[in-house]
Amino acid sequence: MTEYPIVVREIGGKMRLGVEEAEALDADLREVVAEAYERIDVQDCGDGEVVGHVVASGDEVEDVRWSR
Repeated sequence: MTEYPIVVREIGGKMRLGVEEAEALDADLREVVAEAYERIDVQDCGDGEVVGHVVASGDEVEDVRWSR
C-alpha cells in the first residue's frame, strides 16, 4: 500500500484541496476530496499544507488518515 498526501494548494487566488500523485492511482478520489472539504476549512490552511493521507493499493482506497 502507498500513502498519497492530501494537500491544500493556492490556485487562482483560492485555496483548493487535492491528492498529490493522484494520477498514479486508478481509484476514484472524488469522495475523499468531498469529505476533506467538509472536514477542513481550507481558508485556515497554508499553501502546501498536508491535511491527511490516502492509503491506497491499485484502484482501491484502503484508508484515509487525517492530520488536521
